[in-house]
Parts: sequence; C-alpha cells; structure tokens
Amino acid sequence: MIEINSLEDCAFQPEDQIVVALGFFDGIHKAHQCLIDTCINRARARNGKSVVFTFRNHPSSILNPESHTPLITPFPLKRQIIKSYDIDYLVAVQFDKTICHTSAKDFTTEILIKRLAAHEIIVGFNFHFGYNRQGSANMLKTLSTNSFDDIVVIEQQFYDDSPISSSRIRQSVIQGNLSEAANLLGRPYFFAGNVINGDGRGRSIGFPTANINIDAQAIPPNGVYGVRIRLDDLDAAPLNGVMNIGKVPTFTDESHTTAEVHILDFDEDIYNRFIIVEFVELLRQEKKFASKDELVNQIKCDIEKYKSHL
Repeated sequence: MIEINSLEDCAFQPEDQIVVALGFFDGIHKAHQCLIDTCINRARARNGKSVVFTFRNHPSSILNPESHTPLITPFPLKRQIIKSYDIDYLVAVQFDKTICHTSAKDFTTEILIKRLAAHEIIVGFNFHFGYNRQGSANMLKTLSTNSFDDIVVIEQQFYDDSPISSSRIRQSVIQGNLSEAANLLGRPYFFAGNVINGDGRGRSIGFPTANINIDAQAIPPNGVYGVRIRLDDLDAAPLNGVMNIGKVPTFTDESHTTAEVHILDFDEDIYNRFIIVEFVELLRQEKKFASKDELVNQIKCDIEKYKSHL
C-alpha cells in the first residue's frame, strides 16, 4: 500500500483506472470492510488501482473542538488495519477549515475528478460530503454519466437485526460491551496510543506500567482488564498484561481518567512508542485500597487470575 498524505501529492491519471472508496472509516467495521472489499474487487475487474480516501482526524475536531467525537481507531491504527486489506493506495489528508468549507460540487470536481482521476466511486448508503454535508450518494449518481463510469452504493449492513455503525460500536465500548463491539468490528476492540510519561508509581511498588495517551479514543468503563499488547504494529508478537483504566483512587483524588498497562515478564523502555492493547477480559472493578501493601497483593491476584485464564 502506498500512502499519500496531501492532495498536492496525488498524481493519478485517467489511464490508472482508479476506483475510490470514500469515508471516514472509524473502526473499519464490517460495513466498512464490505465497502473496501467492493473497491478492491471492482478495481481488479477493470485492471485498475484501488484507493481509500479518508481523513487523518475526525471532522468533529474542527467542527466542534470542545466536544469532538472520541475515535474507535486513531489514525496510526486505522492506517495499519486498512493496509491489511491489500488496498493499493491510502489517501489520508488532514480535515481542516479549507476542506470544511469546500462545497460538494468543488469536492467532486477538484478532488474526485482532478486529483484522484476516479472512474468509479464506492460509498456507503448514508455518505455525505462537502460544506454542510450537502453532497450525497444520490448527488454523485446524477454526475455519473458525464464524470464517472459508476457510483456504487453499499447498502446498510446489519448484525443481530440492528444496523452496524461506528456510533453503535462507540457506545458498546463506552458501556463495556466489548463482545458486541468485537462482533460489529469483526475483530477484538483495540485501544491504541503513544506511551507517555507517568509518575512512576507502578515501578515504585514493583509493577512498572506504560501510561497511554487516551485523549482521543473511546474507552471502556473504569476497571482492571486482562489484555494483549502489541508494540508499534498489529503484526508484532502479542504480549500479555494487566491494564487499569480509572482514577487511581488509592494514590490520588484526581478526577481525570488514566490508562496504564503492566506488561508481564517485560522490562524495556517503551516511552513514546505506539502501543496497541486488545481487551481480553474484565478482571475486576477499580477500587480504593486502604494501603499500598493491600494494593500490591491485589495486583498479584489480578495477574494470577489472568494467567490462569490464559
């Protein structure tokens, strides 16, 4: 897969026979996978190239920065998952105020036709684009005779008689229903981010932890989880660990939530590295302990409980 991060770097030509899948693809869930598979198959059928066009940041980060939508898949993880589907090109640009104010007509002309040289467009049934979301799949269909060979609209996909959607997965994660999230995604839910500096409390009690940046992503309820960890890449060998999400009530009265993971039988410096966490099971709820020793004993029990399940 070749990744292109700016529209200025797009140099596609009509003879490339480009088929483009459009969307934000947060989660790359089963409905998104159907859309991407259709793009790949139609590109191969015309001996062309498949392109996923998406944004690096959620549009709400520009449209509503004070309360933007938490992500299911931060971009570094989304990139890796899309790469696994054998797409030829990923065009992932920053959603900014210029794109925000681009009309649907100009988006079609300047991006889809001029920059991407698209012959076919693949979109979901509820796809909208352009300023104030004025563009739609139906609008693209009205242009298909003169501008595109075909517009393919993927119908709504269902699981357990309910629509598959990013918002449904997001709510499942936030409510702690990780099994439903996994069924909608077609894989386990991954929590991912860069390892940031913590206060060293874990190491001081004999259980060093990696603190993860959680600002942008949907997270499950507070608690202690058995997890599998991959460093940098989804293809990396998985490591086992125990992760705490919560307020660290034994040590602080702070209100902000933190996420820190203790990797079993591991003692390497991984600050600033990208870490991918797969939730395996909830071990217990977070609680405040009367003393540090009581907490240490409970952590040992948590680790043994998870090891026994492994």
